[in-house]
Amino acid sequence: MPNPFYESSFRQPNYIQDLYKAISQSKNPYQTFITLAGNNPQLQPIVNVIKSGGNPQAIFNDMCKQRGVNPEEFLKSITG
Repeated sequence: MPNPFYESSFRQPNYIQDLYKAISQSKNPYQTFITLAGNNPQLQPIVNVIKSGGNPQAIFNDMCKQRGVNPEEFLKSITG
């Protein structure tokens, strides 16, 4: 399944899994995400929403929908 946030995921299949793991193990998930996502321009819309106080879940769902990806299936694929 293609990664809805990183078009080149076929070249870097563990990027989102590694990001998820780092965030879930962090004492400050918000700052960890902002720091790690800052290197990925496709995650910039999520960073912008978080910084403006928006709902990151909504942007995640919208990005999945735009790419024809089921959010629940995608989350299961990276969380195991």
